[in-house]
Amino acid sequence: MVMFLAAVSRVGLDNTVLRFTGAALPDHNWGDIRTVIQKALFLAGCVGSMVALGLWAASGWLAFSVFDKPQMARVFQLMAPGIIGLSLLTLIAMSLQGLRRVVSSVFIVNICVNLLLICALLVLGINNAEAAAGAYSVATFMTLALGGLLWWRGGGHSTVSTISWNELFKSCMPLWVVMLMAELIQWSGQFIAGAWLDASSVAFLSVAQRTAMLTSFVLIAVNLIVAPRFAALYKQGNKAGVQRLAINSVRLMAVVAFPIIIVMLAFPSFIMGLFGPEFRQAGLLLQILALGQFVNVVTGSVGYLLMMSGHEKDMRNVMLLCGPLAVVLALILTPMYGAVGSAIATAIALASQNLLAVWMVKKRLGFNTLAVWKRA
Repeated sequence: MVMFLAAVSRVGLDNTVLRFTGAALPDHNWGDIRTVIQKALFLAGCVGSMVALGLWAASGWLAFSVFDKPQMARVFQLMAPGIIGLSLLTLIAMSLQGLRRVVSSVFIVNICVNLLLICALLVLGINNAEAAAGAYSVATFMTLALGGLLWWRGGGHSTVSTISWNELFKSCMPLWVVMLMAELIQWSGQFIAGAWLDASSVAFLSVAQRTAMLTSFVLIAVNLIVAPRFAALYKQGNKAGVQRLAINSVRLMAVVAFPIIIVMLAFPSFIMGLFGPEFRQAGLLLQILALGQFVNVVTGSVGYLLMMSGHEKDMRNVMLLCGPLAVVLALILTPMYGAVGSAIATAIALASQNLLAVWMVKKRLGFNTLAVWKRA
């Protein structure tokens, strides 16, 4: 819930910040770079504060009426401030990524909060969900402060900015829809399972999904490098360079991901059993979700290709088809087949999203990212 609402709070600014920063860096246009991140932080801070207040106020209703788990009410309240911290630290990390400071970006968005939370659990002896929720919120603000310091220390000299609020909104509004639909595709199966299934089935589904997402770690790693380069190359009018970078990155991702998917498909019960003997029965869930993630990887960075080249509305349209598809499939399949139905719904929606984006890249940019055998 917190991750989903934090994505809502960022108003689609993640990739807007990345796009404008990546495009401005080759010209050392620090005026645009600073203006974009300052306006993004202000807007996301305002929206995030309202969303966090809304979660705090609605915590009882969500816990009792939606999830039928009364003990979640206090956890929601204590994690609500984390929505603000998570939203803002993500934007800082996206700006660092656009500046090609990949290590700093990864540390802020993926590592630091978890590391601080683990330290709190070990050092403070936290042994209940409420205290862990409070520690999580504190960790997001500590990470935000560190991210701001890292960004500030690497900033260049300011120049005149040409980025207006209108230009920013023109980019981020379609991307807001993209972000919301992406979150629906990723998590709607778990949300709906949480309302229909018992806690153990939801746990099996959650662990299987997180494990399957390891298949796409290479996609995440490659995106950190290629996304700002897509923006820079497209701004320079180097479409051949965009195509070459896209095809070569797909080849790399396919080579790395293929052995991982083979292991997950061949030994699902063993892998799931690492989380406890009772998880072995969830091997089928891992196989289904891993196939969806594999399609996500082998289609390449198609979402970033569209968004970094100014085709945000095309990506929005793709997601407007696939987001509701994920919800509808989950509502139909979860009551019929339980956690397996939720997994199937997520895998189909994820694969559909990427295949449609491949078609849109072909239509707008003139090349097919799946045609890896062709010379780029």
